[in-house]
Amino acid sequence: MSDKSEEKKIRPAIRPLSELVRQYLAEYQLGIEYQNRIVANPIQVDELASKLAKLYEKVRRIIDWKEENLIRRTAIERILKRNLLSELSGLGFAGGLDANKISKPLVMEMIRSGYFTNGKISKSKIPEARKTLAKYIYILNYSTYTTQKSLNIKDKINFFNWILEIAACELEEILEPSFKENALINLMTTAIYQNLTIKPHDAISQEDKLLQTYIAVHRTLYTLESPIITYNLIKYRYPRWFEEESRFLEEFTQQIEEVKKQLEADLEYEKSGEFFKVCERYDAAYLILGDIMKELEKDPDELVENLKKPEVLEKTLETVYKARVKTLKKRLMKSAIYSTLSIFAAGIVSFIIFEGPVAHWLAEEGFKPFALFVDLAVPSALMFLLVIMIKPPKKENLARVKEEVKKIVYPLDQDDLEYEISFKKKKNWIANLIFRIISLAAGAVSVYAIYWVFKIAGVPWTSIYVDTVNVAMVIFAGMIIRHKSKEITIEERGSLISMFIDLFSIPLAKVGQWFSKKWKEYNILSVFFTALIDAPFSMIVTIIEDWRMFLRDKRSEIH
Repeated sequence: MSDKSEEKKIRPAIRPLSELVRQYLAEYQLGIEYQNRIVANPIQVDELASKLAKLYEKVRRIIDWKEENLIRRTAIERILKRNLLSELSGLGFAGGLDANKISKPLVMEMIRSGYFTNGKISKSKIPEARKTLAKYIYILNYSTYTTQKSLNIKDKINFFNWILEIAACELEEILEPSFKENALINLMTTAIYQNLTIKPHDAISQEDKLLQTYIAVHRTLYTLESPIITYNLIKYRYPRWFEEESRFLEEFTQQIEEVKKQLEADLEYEKSGEFFKVCERYDAAYLILGDIMKELEKDPDELVENLKKPEVLEKTLETVYKARVKTLKKRLMKSAIYSTLSIFAAGIVSFIIFEGPVAHWLAEEGFKPFALFVDLAVPSALMFLLVIMIKPPKKENLARVKEEVKKIVYPLDQDDLEYEISFKKKKNWIANLIFRIISLAAGAVSVYAIYWVFKIAGVPWTSIYVDTVNVAMVIFAGMIIRHKSKEITIEERGSLISMFIDLFSIPLAKVGQWFSKKWKEYNILSVFFTALIDAPFSMIVTIIEDWRMFLRDKRSEIH
């Protein structure tokens, strides 16, 4: 009898998995199978050419900084735009674009640049990429944005960019499907949607409730941007888009204006912030669950069984949680370095082509050495200060994460898996008005303080306004990084210091957000690299690769 009781103590308890997690595991398994697949007829690129391309991409990342999960898609988008630059300049699409000429060089360049592993992409992906590109080129050729001469040039360029951003998302998925990430997005969306109570109940349709939950999960779980969300919304709203139907492609192209408006309306839904707040609070549990799966898949045969054991789940959770906390500061610092270098490089270019000449022309003395140092150094120093002030989650946060993960994984705990959004909140108009006035006053004080820092340093008046905008953009980037620092936080820290900082920084961050969007549209340095350096460099790397292949062929002829 004692032996049996001892055996019970040693043997870990087994609990059934929730239905949602079983569905998640089925989707996740596709990712494991894809990861371990044998690649038939793989694409191989020259190692020397690849080293040169990777080095160039590191420089590009400083010039045109993006988050880690956006870098690859942004590179595809950039290659597409570069290949279609001549067509973009004249906007004369009809007959000028050829998917056959673009698809293979694009895939080769992405592998050469290190965005996909050399030897892990099959040559069969090239025809798939060509078919996908052909769809988007058809839209560019025959949509009303192209055929209507009455449309202004800005609308046409915005549409051109919109289409290529979505095309880049589909091409990335073809070359390396995100089975595991999509599985986690679907799990979190379904779990929150099924357990989300909206008050009043008729305030939103069930379809809109699902879509807004889906969009909020994209934005919180992986901080995904509009293009990838739009692409996934197309999957939901227009599943026939991914079937080879020429008739549907014609219909879709004819209705593209309405399609674009519908998708933009989904993204700009008035109450989307309410869904964002719910998803932002609980995304930590799903993010940690994804980490647990990565840890458990090291023993794929026991993955499901280990997940059923609460002791194993809890032990693994503690391991991955500590690992995330340990690497959090490092990842945030990396983001800070790249974003700061991007703004610093932009500042140098701005000084050379605009600030310096204008100050010399209009200001009496121009830039003095100390003033130039302050002009370039203050935004960088501010970014590092914002990152250094970030603190790790409270100790109590781990217990909350454990609790939320168990609610997701085990069915008995799901009774407590409840979320709520109320659209009938009582608004205190007087209090809101007072808060707005205080916020505007704090923003004005912040701008004035920044102005005087540059004024005291002797920065010419012609540059003080540009520098103030730069600082606002840095504060916006810093706020984004601070948001990322809460990726595993359920129990958020609250302090008077953080409230005080938010009071003066949020108004500036709003200004910085607006200018950051404009910066992406008119990033002169990025356009310069794309137009004058990207294409020639890509050609040089291709010539090097072809030349080395020629030498290898000749060497093989010598017996």
